Amino acid sequence: MTLSVSVSDLPHSLRDVAETLGLDVALKLIGSFGGQEIKFPKRPHDGHPVIAALGKDAGYALCEFMSGGMIYVPHTRSRRSIRLDVLALERSGKERGEIARILGVSQRHVRRMANKPGNPDQFDLFA
Repeated sequence: MTLSVSVSDLPHSLRDVAETLGLDVALKLIGSFGGQEIKFPKRPHDGHPVIAALGKDAGYALCEFMSGGMIYVPHTRSRRSIRLDVLALERSGKERGEIARILGVSQRHVRRMANKPGNPDQFDLFA
């Protein structure tokens, strides 16, 4: 089964990227940085996360296209409760930025889920 995705299916914030650099670059960007705000350096080094995630050709082309700009990369996942995942990853010692990358959601959403009070009527099995 093959999924057919077009530029018009992408969030508006990434359509210029897809039209200029290709749909594959936009999809890799979502897959690697979904839910995060990314600042693109004017002169990235080979070890920069964008270069590492997209490869040298696409990574450098994207940094040049964005030329020092910043963009929020939507996660494009369907909404579902991730609170238990967030709490489990926090207990394992992960930082919120890393949790956002792992779950493909924004750091803001991770913070909201982590700080959300539990249900007082529900017994905590792990306390």
